[in-house]
Amino acid sequence: MINLIKGQRVEIEAGLTRLRVEMGWKVNPNAEPPYDLDASTFLLGSNGQIENEYDFVFYGSPNKVQVLDEEGNPVMRPVSVDKSVLGSVDDLGDDDDNTGEGNEEIDVDLTKTSPRVNEILFTASIYWSPSDANDPKLAPRMHYNFGQVRDAYIQIKNAVNGEVICRYDLDEDFSTDKGVEFGRLYRRGSEWKFQAVGEAHKEGLEPICRKYASKFM
Repeated sequence: MINLIKGQRVEIEAGLTRLRVEMGWKVNPNAEPPYDLDASTFLLGSNGQIENEYDFVFYGSPNKVQVLDEEGNPVMRPVSVDKSVLGSVDDLGDDDDNTGEGNEEIDVDLTKTSPRVNEILFTASIYWSPSDANDPKLAPRMHYNFGQVRDAYIQIKNAVNGEVICRYDLDEDFSTDKGVEFGRLYRRGSEWKFQAVGEAHKEGLEPICRKYASKFM
């Protein structure tokens, strides 16, 4: 396994096409109200923007496909237009045992990636709803940031055998930010590479969408 620092890049071995992208973190399990992070993926074209609204892959996307989970149970997962990216199921691996541990898993099949896609960007943001403002119990959630998040990381695995190829631990101070670009897969000719990004956004997912999906906002 290669441990990356911010900005560092690593080449994905030729022939390795089925990847599992795991993003993890720890939140305060005693927080009131409780909170969690959601992973979102953007499939970007040559202009640095998504070219189809369903190339923004997130748990709330209406573009879903039924697949079997590890126990053989059918689940619906968000999917990109070219079917190359399967997004995480809502609450998959989240804090089920009250330890504050959370993680999201995104499956990528590079054999299916459309030629128009130059980059696959992986982000996470603290979840809150605009309706929280009207609920005194939930309103504090609107002000949570990555200062309440510990041990955030992204790692790329071989989806066939589970081997970890590389990992980036986000040890930067994002204490005023609600959304972070964790890392990206990108093409260079016929090769794919991964870069540790670590770019933060104060207002969470919305500015990331404005940056990469402006024509759909």
